[in-house]
Amino acid sequence: MLSHIIFDFDGTLADSGEIGLQIINEFADKYNSKKFTKEDILILNSVPIKERFKLLKIPFYKIPQILIDGLLRYKQLVGLVTIFDGIENLIKSLKSENYKISIISSNSTDNINYFLKKYGLDIFDSIISSKNLFGKHKSIMYYLKKYKLENDQVIYVGDELRDIEACKKVGVKVIAVDWGYDSLDLIKSAKPDYIAHNPQNIFDIVKKLT
Repeated sequence: MLSHIIFDFDGTLADSGEIGLQIINEFADKYNSKKFTKEDILILNSVPIKERFKLLKIPFYKIPQILIDGLLRYKQLVGLVTIFDGIENLIKSLKSENYKISIISSNSTDNINYFLKKYGLDIFDSIISSKNLFGKHKSIMYYLKKYKLENDQVIYVGDELRDIEACKKVGVKVIAVDWGYDSLDLIKSAKPDYIAHNPQNIFDIVKKLT
């Protein structure tokens, strides 16, 4: 029976799109990449993440260092990150129903903890930082083994194509949200188990599965 809900962070709980764009453009000169407008971001968010780096004109070998630099800059700007409407109520409602709630994200635990404390949501049971941008499935597998869980005891909530792909690799159901980074068309192309259009949808899906 479903008992654990794992959340992605950026684009699912945290509305970090504005500072994400700021960081991309701040690093454009350093990494000889293109600067983007908000309209350009809509194009980026409609293609898989590997294609985005091509559009940014960033070679794959530079990605690890860019991620490190990006998280350090994010830490300086994390106070500007806002929360999506309805998320606070969702998290507190799930907790009151005795579900185990966790976060698996490519962001750092420092950034995530700062955000959670800011919004009074430092009530998560665990937070795992997935260091590999394309290896989130390994973090989900680690989570399953650590807590000795069967696949049907867990559901993942995320906003990106790579979240859906990671869940499919390990056989865990996934709820894709339509308010995050990836476009709805891109999300639909991966055929998630469920699509949530607002946080209440997530709670309803969880209760139905339980």
